[in-house]
Amino acid sequence: MIPSHERKRTNYIGRKAELSLLSDILDNVRDGKGNLVLIAGEAGIGKTRLIEEMKHLDAFSTFNLLTGRCLYFKDTDIYLPFKEIFNQYKGIMKNIEVESPFFIRSENSREGSLIREEDFVPMSLIPAEVEYPEETREGMNVEGLMDFDKMSEFIFKLSDRGPLCLFIDDLHWADPPSIKLLQYLAQKITDHPILIVCTYRPEDLFWAEDTPHPLTDPLKRLSRDKLFIPMELKRLSREETDELISEILEVERIPRSFGRLIYKRTNGNPFFVEEVIYSLLERNIIDPSVPDWHKNIDPQTISLPTTLKDIILRRMHWLSSSSIAVLRLSSVSSGTLITFEIIKDALNLSDEEVLEALEELVRAKFLREIPDEESYDFENPVIQEVVYSELNHSRRRFLHNKMAHVLEERFSKNPSYLGSIGIHFYKGKEFEKALKYLIKASSHFSRVAPQKALDYLTMVLICMENLPQSDSIKEQNLEVLIETSNLCLKISEWDRALQFAEKALNLATVLRRNRVKMKAKVNIGEVLRCRGEYDKALGAYQDVFSNMQEEDPETFAQAYMGMGYIHWRRGEFPRALELFSRSLQYAKLQNNLSTIGALYLNIGNVFNHRGDLDKAIDYYRRGSKHLESHGNLLEACRGYSNMGGVYLQKGELDKAEEMLRTALNKSKEQGRSDPWWPQILMIKLHALRDEFREAERIFDMVNEELKGREDRMAQGTSLLYFGLSRMREGKSEEAETLIMRALSIFESANTPLEIT
Repeated sequence: MIPSHERKRTNYIGRKAELSLLSDILDNVRDGKGNLVLIAGEAGIGKTRLIEEMKHLDAFSTFNLLTGRCLYFKDTDIYLPFKEIFNQYKGIMKNIEVESPFFIRSENSREGSLIREEDFVPMSLIPAEVEYPEETREGMNVEGLMDFDKMSEFIFKLSDRGPLCLFIDDLHWADPPSIKLLQYLAQKITDHPILIVCTYRPEDLFWAEDTPHPLTDPLKRLSRDKLFIPMELKRLSREETDELISEILEVERIPRSFGRLIYKRTNGNPFFVEEVIYSLLERNIIDPSVPDWHKNIDPQTISLPTTLKDIILRRMHWLSSSSIAVLRLSSVSSGTLITFEIIKDALNLSDEEVLEALEELVRAKFLREIPDEESYDFENPVIQEVVYSELNHSRRRFLHNKMAHVLEERFSKNPSYLGSIGIHFYKGKEFEKALKYLIKASSHFSRVAPQKALDYLTMVLICMENLPQSDSIKEQNLEVLIETSNLCLKISEWDRALQFAEKALNLATVLRRNRVKMKAKVNIGEVLRCRGEYDKALGAYQDVFSNMQEEDPETFAQAYMGMGYIHWRRGEFPRALELFSRSLQYAKLQNNLSTIGALYLNIGNVFNHRGDLDKAIDYYRRGSKHLESHGNLLEACRGYSNMGGVYLQKGELDKAEEMLRTALNKSKEQGRSDPWWPQILMIKLHALRDEFREAERIFDMVNEELKGREDRMAQGTSLLYFGLSRMREGKSEEAETLIMRALSIFESANTPLEIT
């Protein structure tokens, strides 16, 4: 790994099409067809780097390059980029019989002799602001044309010595006379081997509404007259971002979860990516030489470059006070659509003021309009983060409260807004109201998006800590702890599930709520079962039956189902079926379709491993149907995945793929981007088809996702199936190692190999 203080130049990623276009343009320019290329892109997107890479193209080998830059200062010298170009050339070529284009011949200078500098008047003394009659070329009067003719004469003579490339960086900061000169040159170079390349940021082409940016109209004219080739650099894709991160860290492949985190924070901006990664290295937050280095990274540690903050805050300087108010309100709206109505209700602004502010923010590229939804979003999440970070705590709380009350008034009966309303009340420190909406939101999402529901309940628990500890709050807290533990189980977060179950157990003991106490015991048993600690799990389940003072069908159904699962995993099929049948009786008493569906899947597993494959498929279908009808779509995916596994055993690979892809698609629809079991079975599918590279790709992905998790069955089975792939590929030594690792995991989980 590179030392944390050392930064290296990475390969230029994701710009093959742009370099290819530049190569073609250079070929044409070399043949005498001059052109102007304007490269647009946000700060950090790689515009200047593109020019650096262009210099290494074969087509550029015969070109001479001169560069000029524009600076962000109000009183910058006029013609600064062109003066820099001339001074750069002057430093290279001495005593050249070419007039300085920045000096105009005085009346008493002599024609036909070597031009002396004292014979000229500085061009910068010529007034830049002049009226341009329509009958002359746009933007030029006759006197201006004479002045600019000298610049073109200078450039043409330079191009006589070989193809010439002039590069002007940061054109958005150019002074108006330089822009007018550029317009003029664009018309004159078309028959000369001259290429002018300029870069600019579209988001900076904005000043106050009554002060148009000096580059705006010239761009329109140049475009209308087809006098330049436009090129816009986009942000990197997710895959290209991963490639850049791998280059910086000098690793072959980065963990997908880490790539997702960085992409979410940087949105694929190359400069942001590099700054964030180097910041993490330099602060010793990551070290790729250490196993599992990417685990448990707090997103809050991923700070933004100071230069980026400065750029955004400087751009805000030009905004009207109404626009700044709208922008600040919008910055607290994470997860909420920004609409005219919401802004109008939250801020003391007239309709016209809100509309003008939104138009200004769109023009300035702070916001973008979403036409179909009549709403707005930030051009880049980084802008939102910077604006929000500049709010002091009091203003944040005030704005969150404003947003909460507006959303409550408009959308309190709309389930999709419950979470947003609750979060705004939570961040506005109105904990009682936050509690109400967050609990409703969690209930709404618990079946289809358990992770989101869990996030809401985590905030609920914090709200309760900030409220007076009345008996009703304690009772409510107990219910929330059980439900939070349930959600953690659903998304395989065993440690958190155990933590919340134990808290519920302790509180239920204090409040003498025996029924809830036994529910907590069941959840503790579930965690132990999922960890493969089967004897301890059976003990927890038995405690339920020993200490339950009266039958609770729901709790008994869960306990019997957990016990049945353990006996199935141990290969004790008759005992497993007996326990599943008992569980089914209790589930049917409550007509609990979700539990009934899960039991059908478990019974299908027993028949599957007894070799009765058709009966297994029948139970899997019945289970999936019950689960889908109850809205438990994630659990229904398990049924499709299991059917795919049976078809693999039967050798019906196409049917297997159909079921597995159904499971994957349905799972992803519910927000699970990396469902393990259908992916694990996909390893086996591709192995049986001798598609070894695809099997390896999926194994690497699954293996990464399982790191740090305690799902030993998933870990062992993925190793086993990848071992099968290596065996079929003829890599028997590696296959043996993989299979032995799998067997070791199964042994530690007290699970016979045939049950996998």
